[in-house]
Amino acid sequence: MKKWIGTDESGKGDYFSGLVVAGVMVDESTVSKLKELGVKDSKRLSDSRVEVLSDSIKEICPNSVVSIGPERYNELYSRLRNLNRILGWAHARVIENLVTQTSCELVIADKFGNKRYIEKALMEKGKQIRLEQREKAESDPAVAAASILARDGFLKELKKTGDKIGTVLPKGAGIEVEEKAQDLVKKHGEGILGSIAKVHFKTTQKLKANYSSPQDSANWEEAERLDRIWAPWRTKYIFSPPAEECIFCSAVNKKDEEAFILYRGEKAFVIMNIFPYNNGHLMVAPYRHTANIEELTREEVDSLFKLVQKSVKVLKAKMRPQGFNIGMNLGKVAGAGVEGHLHIHIVPRWNGDTNFMPVVSETKVISQSLEEAYKLLKEVFENE
Repeated sequence: MKKWIGTDESGKGDYFSGLVVAGVMVDESTVSKLKELGVKDSKRLSDSRVEVLSDSIKEICPNSVVSIGPERYNELYSRLRNLNRILGWAHARVIENLVTQTSCELVIADKFGNKRYIEKALMEKGKQIRLEQREKAESDPAVAAASILARDGFLKELKKTGDKIGTVLPKGAGIEVEEKAQDLVKKHGEGILGSIAKVHFKTTQKLKANYSSPQDSANWEEAERLDRIWAPWRTKYIFSPPAEECIFCSAVNKKDEEAFILYRGEKAFVIMNIFPYNNGHLMVAPYRHTANIEELTREEVDSLFKLVQKSVKVLKAKMRPQGFNIGMNLGKVAGAGVEGHLHIHIVPRWNGDTNFMPVVSETKVISQSLEEAYKLLKEVFENE
């Protein structure tokens, strides 16, 4: 039976919140069911109807939804400076998620730019499927269904974004949105925009024009400088699909140089972060796979913090930082990139360089390859 995938996005024209891309796989049988439900382009449906249909579509068809919140969206845009590249990656992810479930012959995507944006982001399985981009692709039932899932996902993301600051955020990018943004900036300061809105929109420039004091002007200029941080090695991490296995457990079974392991202790080990926020960014993790700090044995705790001390000593000796950020992110909500295996971050700092997670000043990233840093530190760890 012929199967095909439809993909569509929602939120790219909305100032508030982020972006959602969805994909739906259909065949002749499910297409009939979708028509019976009244599935059509989400722009022709009310928000309440979109929500009802979204639940029904998910019950009938294989589907995938990728949500990019406003903070991550702004991070991506500040580096890529191209909305189509973000869209291409997100469309590719929903396609890959679906083709891993079952075979498929065709993908029909809403046309947002050259289809090479999607093709370049596809992996091996996705590249084997014929990809078409169409104007008004929502006339296809699979794309129409995807548009409903994407719209429903965006509406939920918009509500979640508003709930964080205790307000209802309007859709679109018109006068109502500008007035709401103006009120929020007056109440919370311009820094709030990075966590609730797409700051590259012209709406932000209009807001900026309304600020006349030197302090306001300085704050906006600082925000503009932050957009120009250059850390290209993190792009690969941002666009990589979620790892299927724990990166720490996988690394332990590899050769040191292959996994960038600097030192193996009794109960824990030191590994370089291959997508660092700063040169010399190290992580210390227990061998045992656990996400709960309270489950660590005394021996594991001792080993972890002895290696933290050792790491700081080595970094001071070879890289001469002027400070360190040392800490743990426990749980996704706290920012953990690998939730299942706890680890301690050790990030050396230099004056004028990047901060650990939030960047709080004009920055300059020190240039040094991972391989160079590994060779520099490995010998010292072994002889320390």
